[in-house]
Amino acid sequence: MHALVMFQNKKPVIAIDGTAGSGKGTLAKEIAKVLKFDHLDSGLLYRIVAYEFSRLNKDFKKLREIDLNMSIFLDKKKIKLMNLRSEEITKISSEIAKLKFVRQKLISLQRKFANFPPNGMGSVIDGRDITSVITPNAEIKFYIDADVKIRAKRRLLQLDLPKTSYNTVLKELIQRDFQDKGREISPLIKTADSKFIDTTKISESEVLTKAINHIKKTDII
Repeated sequence: MHALVMFQNKKPVIAIDGTAGSGKGTLAKEIAKVLKFDHLDSGLLYRIVAYEFSRLNKDFKKLREIDLNMSIFLDKKKIKLMNLRSEEITKISSEIAKLKFVRQKLISLQRKFANFPPNGMGSVIDGRDITSVITPNAEIKFYIDADVKIRAKRRLLQLDLPKTSYNTVLKELIQRDFQDKGREISPLIKTADSKFIDTTKISESEVLTKAINHIKKTDII
């Protein structure tokens, strides 16, 4: 753990952690646009590994052989064709995220992005262990959350699912929270130096305003 804490990003980093469906991904994208920083959705990296794993017939013996680099993540057209938001990929990514060697493999990728963002200015990285493990010395940290019932309704809209799927989505989110917060390796936590934003009753624009106002209090911009 000591080695993780010692990592110091070479470029400015805004690290965002939070629960599924809380709006952290949307916030990260909008902050990146405002600051002209590069955005990295770390969850997408796990989904790419899950996609490759599924192509290997879910053979755990071959999982260690999957070799990723940032060029895959930056290829937007290829990512779109992968259908990474499918139910199958979501379940697989959640399971492989528990594996230590998978997390270790992706730590280096995320830190490389933090040190060498494509535009050379800075990065906004969102996920579930960014503030605590990936970039513990990030200049700015946020923790985003919302009532799970509200998050379930948002997920229905995001995935264009019928209202009859609400209970199923709600149960899946509750289970996801339990897994993310309770896993032994890199659990989802709110670090003491993270700015907490509850998105339950506020709009995306209001969340962005809160975040930008907080950022303006620092010397990152």
